[in-house]
Amino acid sequence: MARSFQHIRTIFGEFVLLLLAMTLLSVVAAFHIFDGVGQAALNRALGFAVVVPMLSAVPYAIYFVVRLTGLMQHNDGLQRAATTDRLTGVLNRPGFDTVIRRHMAALGDHQYAGLMLLIVDADHFKRINDRLGHPTGDKALKAIAGALKRSMRGSDAVGRLGGEEFAISFPCTSLEQGKAVAERLRLSIGKLSVSDGKQSARLSVSIGGAFYTTPQLFDRVYGAADVNLYHSKRTGRNRTTITSVAAHGRRYLQADGQQQNQQPARLTALPAR
Repeated sequence: MARSFQHIRTIFGEFVLLLLAMTLLSVVAAFHIFDGVGQAALNRALGFAVVVPMLSAVPYAIYFVVRLTGLMQHNDGLQRAATTDRLTGVLNRPGFDTVIRRHMAALGDHQYAGLMLLIVDADHFKRINDRLGHPTGDKALKAIAGALKRSMRGSDAVGRLGGEEFAISFPCTSLEQGKAVAERLRLSIGKLSVSDGKQSARLSVSIGGAFYTTPQLFDRVYGAADVNLYHSKRTGRNRTTITSVAAHGRRYLQADGQQQNQQPARLTALPAR
């Protein structure tokens, strides 16, 4: 929304400059046309040339601002709908992809000391759906998403990658700080429960994370966080596992362990799960 109003101010400023230019042109034209009919007539013509464009521009300017504001708000609404998960209200996969691109670009420009990627997966979600029903499962997803969003800043990316899996990207100064944030999220969700009116279920999540301080291929960062998530799952669930992704300068490690020359940093699409 702020960006939309910035566009409105820019366009309105251009409109004012155009109005002043046209008014000046009218004054020059009036001076030449009425120069030979006397000073009194010339003064009236010059006043007319200034006042009429100014007064006639007011309703046009008001209409212009109102219409453009409505169009900008509508466009923002469409943009939010296209990048927001309908069920939970957090970012969907394309929306999360867009924000994490900005985070990685800022990391490359040294605006951040480091970034943390967390993958958050609801524990025993199928059991909740089977025992309490899918509507209660939806409540669980909304509750988890709400807790994640409330705990993070507006500039952080909180998205739902699909099913019961969420992802978070946020600036982070150290691995320990990222661990503290992840643990806070895990504990806050552990206080939640959902009910179908007869039975209830306590919620919990397993978290895997990857901390990095240099631009990386997204697949590499996501892969590290995903491995850590499965470690949390295998070792009992309701826990966090976070490691650092080491910098490799102009080279990176592929999954098979073979080193390949690194191409310019890029962000590939989120892997399907």
